[in-house]
Amino acid sequence: MSLSRLYLSSFRNVSTADLELVPGVNLFCGANGSGKTSLLEAVHMLASGRSFRSRESRSVIQYGCDRLTVFGRLADGVTLGVERGRDGKGRIRINQSPAESSSQLAASLPLQVINSESFAALDGGPGVRRQLLDWTVFHVEHRFAQHWKSFQSALSQRNALLRRGKIEPEMLRPWEQQIIQSGELVDELRRSVFERLRVLFLDRVGDLPEEHFGGLDVRLRSGWKKGLSLAQALEAGREGDIAQGFTRVGPHRADLRFGVQGQPAHLVLSRGQQKMLVCALRTAMAHCLGEGHKPVFLIDDLPSELDTDNQKLFARWISQCADQVLVSGIEQEMTAQAWRALPSPWSDPKVFHVERGTVSAL
Repeated sequence: MSLSRLYLSSFRNVSTADLELVPGVNLFCGANGSGKTSLLEAVHMLASGRSFRSRESRSVIQYGCDRLTVFGRLADGVTLGVERGRDGKGRIRINQSPAESSSQLAASLPLQVINSESFAALDGGPGVRRQLLDWTVFHVEHRFAQHWKSFQSALSQRNALLRRGKIEPEMLRPWEQQIIQSGELVDELRRSVFERLRVLFLDRVGDLPEEHFGGLDVRLRSGWKKGLSLAQALEAGREGDIAQGFTRVGPHRADLRFGVQGQPAHLVLSRGQQKMLVCALRTAMAHCLGEGHKPVFLIDDLPSELDTDNQKLFARWISQCADQVLVSGIEQEMTAQAWRALPSPWSDPKVFHVERGTVSAL
């Protein structure tokens, strides 16, 4: 699903911008600090209700202004709108009607962000990799969000009891029943999507040099000991949970493990090789969504992250799984070169010049 129009006001150093976007590639070029990354950030807020650079909306609102606005129209005519105020209040609208939650934005506009922080998947904590998997499951299995929310609610209640210290195990059982019921469904949906994701991921790994990536694999760990049911794992770990004050097993401890010849991938591969592995994973995630729900990619300054050959390979992967890409860069030709060799419409980027918060189409 692509964006045909993007409007924003009072967003960082961009006072106002009203842009007509095209399917394929949209390039935003300008000097550092000109506001080009802010345009990508605004699209992220439109698709999630929040910035990818700051948890505080107040820091995103332009100095001297009370609120920011981001509006977008999708290719199918659906409209999305987000307002955020310095008072902490805000509104989310879909087709001019109030939305119940930001997850409705995410379902309407699937989004992948590629910036310097996106490459921490391999050497980051399990939570980083778990979020990547859950992004895919959320968009593929619509039941997932409900079961995950139910699990987290029961987990929060169980942990609150565990923090009290000495308690009777019977007090935990009502919440454990909900944890087991929802948690096993969450694990089942994750495993179903993971099997398809793994195939698509390894297919892309096949495009990478065999001498570095041969023998690479990825596995899903559920978050409890293999061979046990979740009920058995909770039972076995209850005394330790009471002693530690939190729940140590369950789908909230799930992880994706990447290995090369039996060794952790982040210990074997160079930083540049790890980046390509993350690119392969994220485009495989996008491919999982299917033809009718292709995401939009936001890419911030790709030439500074990948060399020329890897930029071209990544661009080809994106063209196979996305409807649209918004790319920022300092130098126009360097930013555009990875897309020129692709079929139309990817080979003909629409270029915007960004200077001191002013955006103009070239």
